[in-house]
Amino acid sequence: MIPITKPYLNSNDLKHIKNVLSSKILTDGYYQAKTESIIKNYLKSKFVAVTHSCTAALEISAILIDLKPGDEVILPSYGFVSIANAIVLRGAKPIFAEIDPIDLNISFDDIKKKISKKTKAIYVIHYAGNACDIEKISKYAKSKKIFLIEDAAHAFLGKYKKKFLGTFGDIGVFSFHETKNIIGGQAGCISLNNPKFIKRANNILDKGTNRKLYIKNYEKKIISSKNNKKFYSWVDLGSEYRAPELSCALLYSQLLKIKKIQNKRKKNWIVFKRLIEKLNTKKFYLIKPNKKSTSAYHILGLIFKTPSLARKFKNVFQNKKIAATFHYVPLHKSKMGKKFCNYKLPITENIYNRVVRLPLFSEMTNKEIKKISALLFRLFN
Repeated sequence: MIPITKPYLNSNDLKHIKNVLSSKILTDGYYQAKTESIIKNYLKSKFVAVTHSCTAALEISAILIDLKPGDEVILPSYGFVSIANAIVLRGAKPIFAEIDPIDLNISFDDIKKKISKKTKAIYVIHYAGNACDIEKISKYAKSKKIFLIEDAAHAFLGKYKKKFLGTFGDIGVFSFHETKNIIGGQAGCISLNNPKFIKRANNILDKGTNRKLYIKNYEKKIISSKNNKKFYSWVDLGSEYRAPELSCALLYSQLLKIKKIQNKRKKNWIVFKRLIEKLNTKKFYLIKPNKKSTSAYHILGLIFKTPSLARKFKNVFQNKKIAATFHYVPLHKSKMGKKFCNYKLPITENIYNRVVRLPLFSEMTNKEIKKISALLFRLFN
């Protein structure tokens, strides 16, 4: 089976992992510091922390903006469950919004319809690595004095105009899960664009303690005896959110070759884009970035005319040992979502079971690309 995605790994990745094991420093070490520094410099962010997952980063964001019972948060229904969990865990209410049928990103027009006096924040997703209408949403959120959090799990190094996704809002979160373009095994990060959150973020990341103020040397990890009247203590909410050194070492190694990985993904995506344009079929269309954005090329996604066509397409491809899958079930239609939502989202409900993902990864061989292309050509030419 040609998989939907596959991480790009080689001996260099193993070298850095071995370095961690040799050092016997498995948390808060050299690779954590280096990785955070690289990402911070890439994004031109005010603060970056590598977390054990994007889910953890989302939970931190909800604590930082002080979500509480009675607050409402607008988010797209078409997205991963981690945003909704982060909101509900704080006792706030998710308000699900529609998506744009072309790029499957949150609808700016529907955001405006869902705003109320109780709205505390807007969470957006940059689906497939393509920018949502982030400039308009950012300006609107500021005008309403509402927090804006960008879920850029799909979109590390994607851009809107010349600005990186995840740096428009107050907070941006990213994923380096095994299924993403670059990986830390299971890892993520949080980027803070609002400086007032930085001090508190370190406390939350350190189990709610102010440990960062007292232990700065990752090799010694001890408070100096000369400072024996001061100790770190419990000062805030928090949990074990930081990524371990093994994840950071793998992510560091991936960051060193990120341009190569991204260029290969882009090249492969463009091959399929050109083929689909040549087919000129009306049975499906390709999810593409808007003209003002630069994609992270995370997903090769098709939207079919009908659910029946999508099901038949998936069956044919899977029978030929090519992964072809659906993506998200709308959150508002789920068992948990129905506890918060009794309204309909016609666009989302009409489109989610017409979405099909096809394989896209940097190490796709010419043979794999030709196999997928030949089957597409045979079915729709």
